[in-house]
Amino acid sequence: MGHGWGQMDERVRYSTRDGVAFVTIDNPPVNAISLVVRTGLQEALSKALADAEVGAIVIAAQGPSFSAGADLRDLDCGAVPPRLTDLLRDIEDAPKPVLAAIQGSALGGGFELALACHYRLVHTDAQLGLPDMALGLVPSGGGSQRLVRLAGARVALDMLISGRPISAELAVRLGLADRLVRKSPGRAAFMAARNFIQAKTPPRPTRTCEAGFANPDDFLAAVEERRAAAEDDKREAVHRAIDLVEAALLLPFEAALAMEYAHFASLAGGAQAHGLRHAILAERRAARRSVPAGHPPRPVARVAVLGGGRLGSGIVRACLAAGLAVNLVEQDEAAVLRARRRIASGIARDVAQGHLAPDQRAAQIARLNAGHDIAVLSAADLVLEAVGEDHETRRAVFARAGAASRPGTLLASAGLAPDLAALARASSRPADVLGLRFFTPARWVRLVEVVCPPTAAPDLAASGGAFARMLGKLPVSPDPSGDGDSLALPVFGALFAVAAGALCAGADPPEIDTALRDYGFALGPFQLADLAGLDRLAALGWPGIGGILLAEIMAAGFAGKEPGEGFYRHPAGAPARPARELDALTDRLRKRAAPGGGWAGKPTKAEIADRAALAMANAGARLLASEVARHPSDIDAAMLAGFTYPRWRGGPMQAADTSGLLAVRTRLRRLSECTGEALFAPSPLFDVLIRDGLNFEGLNPASAGQRPV
Repeated sequence: MGHGWGQMDERVRYSTRDGVAFVTIDNPPVNAISLVVRTGLQEALSKALADAEVGAIVIAAQGPSFSAGADLRDLDCGAVPPRLTDLLRDIEDAPKPVLAAIQGSALGGGFELALACHYRLVHTDAQLGLPDMALGLVPSGGGSQRLVRLAGARVALDMLISGRPISAELAVRLGLADRLVRKSPGRAAFMAARNFIQAKTPPRPTRTCEAGFANPDDFLAAVEERRAAAEDDKREAVHRAIDLVEAALLLPFEAALAMEYAHFASLAGGAQAHGLRHAILAERRAARRSVPAGHPPRPVARVAVLGGGRLGSGIVRACLAAGLAVNLVEQDEAAVLRARRRIASGIARDVAQGHLAPDQRAAQIARLNAGHDIAVLSAADLVLEAVGEDHETRRAVFARAGAASRPGTLLASAGLAPDLAALARASSRPADVLGLRFFTPARWVRLVEVVCPPTAAPDLAASGGAFARMLGKLPVSPDPSGDGDSLALPVFGALFAVAAGALCAGADPPEIDTALRDYGFALGPFQLADLAGLDRLAALGWPGIGGILLAEIMAAGFAGKEPGEGFYRHPAGAPARPARELDALTDRLRKRAAPGGGWAGKPTKAEIADRAALAMANAGARLLASEVARHPSDIDAAMLAGFTYPRWRGGPMQAADTSGLLAVRTRLRRLSECTGEALFAPSPLFDVLIRDGLNFEGLNPASAGQRPV
């Protein structure tokens, strides 16, 4: 037969050649399986099956990716026919062989589509996976059931729960793909399809495969092991995924398929999935706005870092990991040697923990030049000050940096609370000065706040945001009119104030941290404070009980994890444990604290978490009312990336929306009345939003656009 073309929708193309029907997804940028694409695939399948001259079908995709999954905005349309599960069942039931030609990413619904095909050819660069867990979901198109049948319980559980993609080579080894292709998977699939027609090769429905059930006892043991490991996991989708893997062995395929879709539908309408979708969109909005259009960023290839303490050394490691060349400048040779040891030790830990390939260790160290001659600043594209929170020292450093660096070199402070206007004046180069607020440990914390003073050149915001993204960080920008105020620190400060109040009311740091971990934080407030450095936080001068606690603990000589002791003791190579040396300090604070504090006895975990959620939402509302924050989602993104806020809650402002703003304001008023603390006095913004029938989400910009997940 000659080459024929059929017009479906422009996002799904149909053609035939030599008895092979080609169905091509063309839905840029990443071939999302939207409702329009599902409809086009259904029509193409029907056309191919109705054509007596078509003996086999190839499903391929235009562009670099097969399909990276569903459009976030299309999740609410998942039940509109054709549902993905019904479409994929029709593909699997096709009486003619269906082959998938896979290149690039086959993720989520794209991988489910591939699993429903009878044969799968994968390019060597392909990545296959089910990242639905990142959205608080399980697959909806039969992916959990087909994956288990091909690869077994252990592989399925890992892929479903971790969401990590696997390589094409591993997919072939696991039986998830049939052949590795080094050139064109489309051409290879066409050749295979012609051979199938000639050999009368029949379809091979995935549901009939039982390789994954070869050892039922081990299968069930894997399920129980994962169920036990996930006992304290707050993510609903994790427990549903485990149930679905078990169901693959215990239920008929149709019943397990129905169970999967029921779980998907239930989760998709739940608060956790909504919170996770919000988290993803919040981070995209923040990152996109941090690199504004119209002002190309200045190129950065070589960075100079002034200061090799724990902040500076962490920034150096982040830059080296991103492939940048770094000049580290310290005040004398002894400080240089200490910084070198700290950096080399950190890189060695990265290798030992699998974060860095052993052969890359030497390359990273080779890109580092450490010394005490400030003349090296003349070769830098970006100079980053990380000398600590002393304002006089910082101004002196900027005066020297402005004189030693080339005109146009970016001059940035990594401090938590720099006076950027004073630093701009000290540098004599005010147009080149900005804040790049890193949070420790700087190697791993994803948040960088990009702060531009009024004197900054128009391209500095884009330059700072582009640099942060180069390091794999999430850049978030406070409103330029906010005088350099932070989005994350006031919200964390509110959380820490609640923790300090609970400490004074009789709870100890491990109990308080457990309460917030039960709420969903990866680390509690005292654990976070130890990591951030108690000296850095104390320098912020927070008002109230939180600031008093930091000042007292610093005066007692406890500075956090890096020196070895803060709210916890941090012995080298051993788990942290409570610092009982703090008992006397805690007793003094409790005697000085206002009686009661509004607590009815020793605080419970539920009371601590509730107060913390209210205080964080109130702090965020104040940032919005004072125009330090432009959008509620920026606050959410900052807390997610900087302080381990639970992603499935979406962020403190999203959590307030979920609770209802009227209920939040009522509870804040009650706490304000019974405690007398300004921390809980409701921001007037609550009154405005409640009066106008709005919530925080309504203050966010429109959707961040089509980005499949």
